[in-house]
Amino acid sequence: MRKALTVLAGLPWAWAISVDEPSLPEACCVGLGVSHSASDAPDFPSLDSCGTAICDHVAGKPKADGLLQSRSRVGQMHTATDDTEGRPRLDALMPRIPRLGDLARIMGGELPWRATMSNDSSICGQSTFARQDYCPVQCPFAAEMANNFCHFRCVKKEECGLLGTVPTATIPDYKLHTCRHCSVEACRTCVAGKPGHTGKDLERCSICMPGYHLTEEGECRMRSMWAFVAVAVVTGVIAVILLAWYLRMCMRRRTNQEGIDEGLASQRRAMLLQTDNPANAPYPITTNLLSTDLAGAGTICFFRFQFAILVWAVAMLAVWFALAIFVSVDLLTMGRHAAESPQLLCAVVNWGAARQHQLLWTKVTWLAITYVLSVVCFVVYAIQQTNIATKLDAEHTTMSDFAAALVGLPRMSGKTNVEASIKEIVEQATGEEVVGVSAGWDYSSVKKTVMQAAEELCTEQGRIETAQHPEASAPRAGVDTPVTNFIIQKLWQIDVHEPQVSDAVMEQLVQGIECEHIAFVVFKTEKGADKALKAVEGTGIEINGAVCTLEECLQEPPEIIWDNLCVTDAARSPLLVRGTLVVTAACLAWTIILYLPYAHYMASFSYANGDEPGMFSEGLFIGLVVGSQFGIFIASTIAASNARFHYTSQVQTRYTIYYTAALILNLVMDILLQGYLSYREMVGAGAHTASGHLLGELTSFQEVFESYPMQKSVGKLLFKYCWPCTFLVPFLFEPILSMWWPQHLARHLVGADPRIKGVHAIKAFELPEMEQRRYADLLFNVTLVACIPFISPAYLHITIIAMLVSHVFLYCYDHVKVLRYVVKFECSSLEVHHLAMQLFSIPLGILAGALAFKANQLTGHDVNSLALEGYGFGGGNFGGQ
Repeated sequence: MRKALTVLAGLPWAWAISVDEPSLPEACCVGLGVSHSASDAPDFPSLDSCGTAICDHVAGKPKADGLLQSRSRVGQMHTATDDTEGRPRLDALMPRIPRLGDLARIMGGELPWRATMSNDSSICGQSTFARQDYCPVQCPFAAEMANNFCHFRCVKKEECGLLGTVPTATIPDYKLHTCRHCSVEACRTCVAGKPGHTGKDLERCSICMPGYHLTEEGECRMRSMWAFVAVAVVTGVIAVILLAWYLRMCMRRRTNQEGIDEGLASQRRAMLLQTDNPANAPYPITTNLLSTDLAGAGTICFFRFQFAILVWAVAMLAVWFALAIFVSVDLLTMGRHAAESPQLLCAVVNWGAARQHQLLWTKVTWLAITYVLSVVCFVVYAIQQTNIATKLDAEHTTMSDFAAALVGLPRMSGKTNVEASIKEIVEQATGEEVVGVSAGWDYSSVKKTVMQAAEELCTEQGRIETAQHPEASAPRAGVDTPVTNFIIQKLWQIDVHEPQVSDAVMEQLVQGIECEHIAFVVFKTEKGADKALKAVEGTGIEINGAVCTLEECLQEPPEIIWDNLCVTDAARSPLLVRGTLVVTAACLAWTIILYLPYAHYMASFSYANGDEPGMFSEGLFIGLVVGSQFGIFIASTIAASNARFHYTSQVQTRYTIYYTAALILNLVMDILLQGYLSYREMVGAGAHTASGHLLGELTSFQEVFESYPMQKSVGKLLFKYCWPCTFLVPFLFEPILSMWWPQHLARHLVGADPRIKGVHAIKAFELPEMEQRRYADLLFNVTLVACIPFISPAYLHITIIAMLVSHVFLYCYDHVKVLRYVVKFECSSLEVHHLAMQLFSIPLGILAGALAFKANQLTGHDVNSLALEGYGFGGGNFGGQ
């Protein structure tokens, strides 16, 4: 049963009700007293309301001017008004709840009407504007008129290209019910047969695109197909080698259960444990990380930031669904309707452009509500987080409360007792008792030896076990040995034959290193540290001729990167420049090496009449986007780590800046290139705007971007970039690679090698460190969602839902990871969180720009009648952001 929509006049917005009637024209006309017959099916594309336009068309009258005239007469409809008093019935004021048919159309992007084959043979040979149904069986092919935009004539197959229709569209397509042009993949010049031709003469290519050669059959074959075959062969060989290694590893006999038990026991000791629990048990998996302080205020803020984004997304979605329910469910479908043929494409564009302009006020309303609420809630959130951090700092006393950072130290040799000298000078300058000093030694050149000696001081169990069990030897060599040795020696940094570091070597090593720039001074009491800071606040402390400053220590010891403390800000500046160049070079390399060949491949299609990429290109695009994000992740990680910051929070802050900036640049490049290819596709297909102009005839960027075909196409591209490229695939394998795989690998390799015990087993089962790099992922996802309002409205709710699914998964994953799969940590610094709050202004600015963009569209029906156009449009949009 179709649903007739009746719009009630006199209300501030269009309340829509659903009336079950046998057909749309009958439902509309029964209230106006207009007769209707089955043969009077309208070809009018607008199905958005039950106005007089359809009814007058059925009755043979001139079409009404629009929605306002239909609303002025709607009081006559007995389906929505009270017969005695003329007032709207109570049920007419109820919101229209979407039914099952609506939900199927919403989720599937189906047409707003059911396209069926007409039974009226009298329309054969007639020219009709934007037909919504297929031609009858007597003349089953719709042929577009040569000089009349979006007018189609129903013809027989031998009449394709004749009777005033497009002369080059001579090929009858039984699937699309239309007469189409010649379509040969990768063909530059395609030659169609004359009307009535069949077989191989129906369509042939005469000139192929660059990179293709013409076959005797008139088809185009790629010359560089060998490259794809070579890549596939290399990939297959690597996959077979890795599979053989994995199977051989799994089949090795387990001979070292003791090493596995030691590694698992060390894991349990290393994770976050309940300090008030006598058994030192891990925190329950149900622990509320939004309020429980188990690893510093930074951890609470980290999870509260994730939760705030979820609440923000749910609120946006609720407002949008409310508008869709109370106004029209077309808000959830406009821009996603699939049109298989030029005939249906004309009908969709004509319907969609008119309907989009009618409902534009709803998107402007949604943007205004969303922007205002986002700004207000963002300010409230920032204040709340600051108060929470201040409260936690006041309630808990940590090691940093007793320490101060002494910055500006001159270079001092390890041959003297540097820490004792600094301790004495600080005590004399401040008058407070100092219990210890930790200097920033420059041991980067001998870091491996230092870490080896530290491990030997912690435990010598691995050496003793090997000495007591002379039978312990390396597993028998096999095909898996090279890969296994690489993992053990390079990734785990385990060398079972490494000689022990002697005391003489260590003494010589310590005397050869130097201390510079910074040292941490630990006072006996917290008040003593505060008094010391005030005592030398303006004067500083002179050490070996250099005036040093005593600064408050905001980081806990686990957050300090000790081998970077000797690096000064001046020495770090060229490292930051180098890191920026590395990230930029990664983006350029990805563009030149991977994306430009992909663009060349996509440009090889003529995009005319069905000659367009298929599923292979879709998968290739997903692989390129995911690969680029992974490459940017690696480049940003290397650039941030090589900057040699003093604290982990500074490293993660720099990573967030690099990663977010590179991804936004990558997004702009992707959308611009994909948008251009989409534009080329529609120009090749002869797409028109709703006003009847060819898309290729538009001269300004604003005209092209605001046209309904481009809004529909760019919306599809942007959603594909979001889902699955960004919201799903990058995070899908993260739990497997970071949680399950390292444990699975350690169990097999340690279990098969009796030499890996003690400290070596502990290193094999070592848990990763907790990082706050998730902020960058969250911010980029939110930025993508903020871009969606610029395009067709149908992609808004599905993009927000996709982001919600992704972020709920990420929140649960990070929750489990913190409680079970990372080494114990302390995150008291809010530096990364503060940066994330600052960068959240990017999506807020984009929302403001979208509001200015859509509000400008309300001022006119076309670009020439808008309040802002050209440079004024660009300036207004930029000003909104």
